[in-house]
Amino acid sequence: MAGHVGMRVRLRYLPHYDGQIEVFSTEEWGRHLGTAYLAEAATVEQRRALSSVREKKARALKADLKAAEKLRKARYTATTTAAVPRPRRTVTSSEAEAEIARSRGADLAARALPDLIPPREPPASWARPVVRPRRAADS
Repeated sequence: MAGHVGMRVRLRYLPHYDGQIEVFSTEEWGRHLGTAYLAEAATVEQRRALSSVREKKARALKADLKAAEKLRKARYTATTTAAVPRPRRTVTSSEAEAEIARSRGADLAARALPDLIPPREPPASWARPVVRPRRAADS
């Protein structure tokens, strides 16, 4: 878009093409000025590596879910005579407490999506807008 600095333009953004936008002039018939592309688009190798990382993460989460589902179900020993059901594996109180403590210590925010976590306070070196105190007449 070199040579069009300061010109008023209209943009047409297509949600399915997030790497480009169409640029039109603001004249009556809106002449098409061209297509603007994302400046720092990921390379093919980067996109493949990202896809691989995401697949690996999905497999790990599926394995975690499968293991958690397996632990959740109560299993009982087989018997050939009528008797009170007995759990196949008994858990000691220390094992139970240890697992409960591990679940409390798990950092769920680390697994949450970034947009669900409130942003941190910006560094003091950043410029901030001036907030003027309200006067009694403004209220």
